[in-house]
Amino acid sequence: MALKHVLLIATGGTVACRDNGNGLAPALSGEQLIEFLPELSGLCEVVVENLFSKDSTDITTDDRVKIAHLIRDTYDKFDGFVIAHGTDTLAYTAALLYHMLRSLDKPVILTGAQKPIGEPGSDAERNLLDAFRVICAGYAGVAAVVHGQVIRGDHVVKVDCEKANAFRSVGAPLDGTVDRTGTVRLEHVLQPTGRPEFIDTVDSDFVLLKLVPDLDPSIITFLSRYKKVIIEGYGSGGIPIRLEKVVQKLIRSGTTVYITTQCLSGTVDLSKYAVGRRAEALGAVSLGNRTVEDAIAAIQCGEI
Repeated sequence: MALKHVLLIATGGTVACRDNGNGLAPALSGEQLIEFLPELSGLCEVVVENLFSKDSTDITTDDRVKIAHLIRDTYDKFDGFVIAHGTDTLAYTAALLYHMLRSLDKPVILTGAQKPIGEPGSDAERNLLDAFRVICAGYAGVAAVVHGQVIRGDHVVKVDCEKANAFRSVGAPLDGTVDRTGTVRLEHVLQPTGRPEFIDTVDSDFVLLKLVPDLDPSIITFLSRYKKVIIEGYGSGGIPIRLEKVVQKLIRSGTTVYITTQCLSGTVDLSKYAVGRRAEALGAVSLGNRTVEDAIAAIQCGEI
């Protein structure tokens, strides 16, 4: 059987970092990352695209759209795609790609590392190899492969800034696992329906506001310049009574107000408590059990 033909899209991140005397910064190219993975020679054929080299903190929506467009433009040339990415905003990129690249019958796998490749104790080599292994195992769609977990793109959340096991699948079971021997086990994988669809443009006219006790109502008044406002509320969702008038005014001005939760898991249910029902009566829209990253991506792609 012919080896899979895979495009490695290098974007920087900790996986490619070296200390430049002023802290860790991306320095290695995709070709240099591959040099640390001799096992790839018998696993798949890899072509490298060095799209950009950034700390993922600096990656913008425009950068994420560039990744999506590169995959769209080369989709027929490869059997799968690995994106080497910084972990800090990997979940945002995974979610946006999940919504921009729909009904895929090929794998798009994001991965990264908590320690630079080649350093003692680095998770980079394992994560990169596992990403290629998941592609060769026949996965389809957008996912993150980190610390032996296969997490569907719309459920990826980073929960730790230091540990190797830094990510969780929130709101859904894992799509699979990769053990220490490299054995891939895929489960709960969604089958593609219809032909692949590629969304060309996204809307970034939104803002996210996290509720905190005693938030100044005047802050919400300034949000009317945005077409869409996401309020990260408490628990099952709602708007504090002291903010209801300014939120109502915001909605009446034409801004759509969405409600999500600060809880790591669970569902926004505006019908559960009186405070939620009042928010619903104002016209606020529940985001259900979506993660913040997934909610933002779905809103940007016009799905909600």
